[in-house]
Amino acid sequence: MKRIALISIIILASVTAFAQNLQVRDFRIARDIEKSANGKFSTTHSSMKPYRTTPQTEISDSIVPMSDFVAYKLQKPKVFLNIAPLYNLYGNFNALRRPYMLPCQLNETLGFLVDFSLMDKLNINYSLTERFLTHSKYVYTYHDGFNFDEVWGFFRENQFYPYWLSFEQTFNINYTPAEFFSIEAGNGKQFYGDGYRSLLQSDYSGNHPYIKIESEFLNFKYSCAWSMLDIPTFHQSYNIPKYNVTHYLDCRIGKHVNIGLFESVMSRKFMSFEFFNPVVFFRPVDYALGSDNNALMGANFKVSFSQKNCVYAQFVLDDVIVGQLMNDIRHRLSSSYTGQYGWFANKWGIQGGIKFFDMFKVKGLDCFVEGNIVRPYTYSHSVRELTYTCNRKPLAHPLGANFVEGVGGISYFNDFIECNLKVAYAIVGADSSQNSHFGQNVFYPTMDAYQPNQNNIPVSSYYNVLLQGIRTNVATLKFDIAYYPLKNKALSVFAEIALRYNSNELRKDKYLGVSVGVRSRLIR
Repeated sequence: MKRIALISIIILASVTAFAQNLQVRDFRIARDIEKSANGKFSTTHSSMKPYRTTPQTEISDSIVPMSDFVAYKLQKPKVFLNIAPLYNLYGNFNALRRPYMLPCQLNETLGFLVDFSLMDKLNINYSLTERFLTHSKYVYTYHDGFNFDEVWGFFRENQFYPYWLSFEQTFNINYTPAEFFSIEAGNGKQFYGDGYRSLLQSDYSGNHPYIKIESEFLNFKYSCAWSMLDIPTFHQSYNIPKYNVTHYLDCRIGKHVNIGLFESVMSRKFMSFEFFNPVVFFRPVDYALGSDNNALMGANFKVSFSQKNCVYAQFVLDDVIVGQLMNDIRHRLSSSYTGQYGWFANKWGIQGGIKFFDMFKVKGLDCFVEGNIVRPYTYSHSVRELTYTCNRKPLAHPLGANFVEGVGGISYFNDFIECNLKVAYAIVGADSSQNSHFGQNVFYPTMDAYQPNQNNIPVSSYYNVLLQGIRTNVATLKFDIAYYPLKNKALSVFAEIALRYNSNELRKDKYLGVSVGVRSRLIR
């Protein structure tokens, strides 16, 4: 009976569509895929990125093909090969000049990409980019201790001017033996969610080696990825490798609802045999092994009211005791509550947002509004090496934890013009000194007792609240406009205005910059 049921599932799965092959880099194609996923009869699961498509795929309402100034291109019924340059060259002018700022900062990103597909079964994607970036002091200060790139600098008139020089490779081999199943290996990253941010796993951190399997059947799409994080480099030989395995199952219910279930575990060992089971639930296994691994669970929701709008939400649960969570609720509901609340290990985050496509019946006019809340100490762990991070960058939200954020944007594009406006405002509970830990720093070990092997700062067991610490206001605004002189080519000439304001009771930082340059749409 079990064998018959298995064969029936395989037969049904073999007739479903499966997004595969070449990785989508063009944001316009990604946007059209996301929009088409809102359709009543769509089989696309928009919360699993990066998207993949075939060279022959035609997306409804897509106005831009996958094209650029191509160094070499070969397209036949069974073979596709594309080699193209990647570039982003611009000058940045600081309107609010400080002694530590250059009047004009020159930045460049250069590289190339190779896309190869054979019979829509074997697909190889490779890109290499070199970045030279000169930054303002606030970027240098924020990334000190976070960024994994090599930091260089020079002195001029006794002032230090920092810059970053980095190389990044993205590489993956994808093999699709059947329409409902694929296996992939490479060096890259994953993104789970329908929002601008992801509280589960985002693409903010650096690339890392991984192996991933995906399967799609009926209204389900399932992904399991094994990754190696915190890889030592020539300037970070002290990094200790850690390993992560992630499951994500997305289900389309009816014509309008998608629900995704997420779980992840971080380990210092190269995964026990139990974690190689692609369908096991981690929490029972972790408990049975008695390990100190860092396990994370979450969910993603999306409701499509029409093909032109949707609402979405996420919930992440790092650690919680239901009784302690109920105490928090009692404290919120009643000012007379005198019991204990705010247990430090109640770690969770929540996201909600809405998206509009082709607003007011204007093709190419899109908008989104999103809110994110993450409790103190979320993503951290009692063991420093098992925090939910990758190469000294958060693996989920860029702000780490202990924050409230609102972010929104509006964009418009046609064949020749592209305009984007993004605004974000966040309140963060930051640490007051080197000897404090209020929950924002996800890299620091978290425990309410001193651990000699971690040399940690013990945190308060109870009475921890959202935004505790030094309240810091962070506001950012960015507007850019690009002109594409050649139709259906990714070359653009652009201008950008960026404003950032960061303030608390200890310091205030302001930045206003104007950038002008040329870039390819195929590079982030």
